[in-house]
Amino acid sequence: MSLRKPYRSVDEQLRILRSRGMAVDAGAVHVLRREGYYPIVNGYKDLFLDRKACLTAGDDRYGTGARFDDLYALFLFDRELRELLFSSITRAEAALKAVCAHEFTRLHSDEVNPYLNPDYYDSRCRPSAVALIDKVFKRILELDGSPRNRGDYGGKAYIRHCMEDHNGQVPLWVLANDLSFGQTVWFFQVQSPAVRLAVAESFTGLYADTHDGPRRITIKRLDSIFNRLVFYRNLCAHDERCYCARYDGRANENVYQAIGDLGYLLDKDDYLELFGRFSALVARVTSAMPSRSQAILSAMGVRERELADRAEIILRS
Repeated sequence: MSLRKPYRSVDEQLRILRSRGMAVDAGAVHVLRREGYYPIVNGYKDLFLDRKACLTAGDDRYGTGARFDDLYALFLFDRELRELLFSSITRAEAALKAVCAHEFTRLHSDEVNPYLNPDYYDSRCRPSAVALIDKVFKRILELDGSPRNRGDYGGKAYIRHCMEDHNGQVPLWVLANDLSFGQTVWFFQVQSPAVRLAVAESFTGLYADTHDGPRRITIKRLDSIFNRLVFYRNLCAHDERCYCARYDGRANENVYQAIGDLGYLLDKDDYLELFGRFSALVARVTSAMPSRSQAILSAMGVRERELADRAEIILRS
């Protein structure tokens, strides 16, 4: 059986790109050897294709002026965007863990490991809460508490310390360190209305701590924000294309919306730094490719002049 995607040497890859209308210089050899053809070309070619010519030829054809250097510049821009977004989402994740642990434990302060009690979650979410308890919390405690899992086991020493020295009492603020962002959001979303409201009020208070103007952060807004941020966090962690990714396939669920989401969760100075670095990244890539700048902005959900306007709004907040 013939291979649909046969092996191609780097020289063959370069010949394919040139035969399809892309200008390629000698530096592309090193780039393709280090990064690979598929992540760069297949990941970022869309803005450079001549759609009409593609239909006629039955394969990829690049438009006038398409250069491999520009394709690679877009690839590098997206990498920097992922790194910036990931570091900022990590701070938001830490805040959610801290707030959830504090508010949940405050309401169940006399219980041992109260997060294992399904009665403390929203009754409407009971199946999901039970799944969280069984598949996440109990699994962590059982693995870290078992003598068989010492030595080379990759568990967490801080959890094992609680299991062994504190009679199996592992406070939520300790356990939370072993949760993924998605698992933490899951925990928040199956909480009782009282805990969810307390978490939202805590974020409202955190916002007020570093901003001049108040902003009420609702439960509904947090649900929406955290769903998006988990999506983008996972893209960043797995090194997938980010700048044009849309959460749930919706046009308004774009990376610029995720940048805006972080404005509700980060301290003002941290958000100003994030937004400044994001704006500089965008300015650099669009100035390098002026003929494709509007397409890049549109893919991210950014409208012209919006970056400067939002920066002013942040400074005044």
